[in-house]
Amino acid sequence: MMKRRRIIPVAPLIIIIIIIIVAVSIVCIPTRISALSTTVPIIRPAVLQPSSSGSRPNERCISFDTGDFPLRELVTSALAGGDNNAFVEIDTLEQLHLFEPEDFCAPGKIRASNSHNRTPLRRVELLRRALTERWKGSPQKRIWENEYLPRMVREVVGTNTMMASQHETSLIYQRAPMLRFHVAWPLLDNDDDKNEHDGTIPPRNGRNPGTLAAVHTDAQYGHPPGEVNFLLPVTQTFGSNSLYVEGAPNRGDFEPFDLAYGEMMQWSGNNHRHCSPRNISNSTRVSFDFRVIPGSVWQQTDTNPYSSFQLGSYYMDALERF
Repeated sequence: MMKRRRIIPVAPLIIIIIIIIVAVSIVCIPTRISALSTTVPIIRPAVLQPSSSGSRPNERCISFDTGDFPLRELVTSALAGGDNNAFVEIDTLEQLHLFEPEDFCAPGKIRASNSHNRTPLRRVELLRRALTERWKGSPQKRIWENEYLPRMVREVVGTNTMMASQHETSLIYQRAPMLRFHVAWPLLDNDDDKNEHDGTIPPRNGRNPGTLAAVHTDAQYGHPPGEVNFLLPVTQTFGSNSLYVEGAPNRGDFEPFDLAYGEMMQWSGNNHRHCSPRNISNSTRVSFDFRVIPGSVWQQTDTNPYSSFQLGSYYMDALERF
């Protein structure tokens, strides 16, 4: 007699398989979501960004609209001259080092004989001074100080840093900040002083050529401790043509600011040492630097009445003028 073969129902078997697949999927989905959330970047329209190094919390890169603040065009027109100054055709500010000091000076300001026997270092120093004097005597300098600078402090600096988290009723800023020219001076094989002025940070022999000061803090020059510094270049800023700043007082970890036109760096110069090396690149840096003190900090500042750092002379209130 033949035995009957036992037939296993198909439908329950399929149901069991589906249940197993669903259970495995439920367990795996959170893991996949977690993995995706850590690998896919979230893109935000950032205006205020911290420094690339997490150990430099005092540094912030702030973007601004170059259409609202056409500072590169302002500086170029000032150096090009006109009116009482001879016109100079400037294609790009980064190439200012290709000019001679005499191109930006009034006739007779620099003795002609000096142009034949001056050293490369002397030429760089004279060119920097000539560019500075050209800017100081221009009407564009007054436009920067009276129009663009106070508006920059109110609309960009104040909005993004000093008024974002607290209600400041005044923003004290440096009334007439400098426009700096860090003239390019590339190293050549036949440079007699190439080993002496090779762009080392900090410099081996005091002040680097083509710069104004050796390694220093602003406190050494009597600046109030509440100042916040801003470096605003109108040219590409990188490497040896930039400003080198340490990340903490006396830490010695000097790093350059890498900035494009349309960016400025907020940093602390009062107790952080800083300097510029010899600019061995092929790009001259042109940059504004200015200082701002929040009103709440200024009220607590014990300023020496005999110092030059007084409100109404060295400083102005950007909100009071608005």
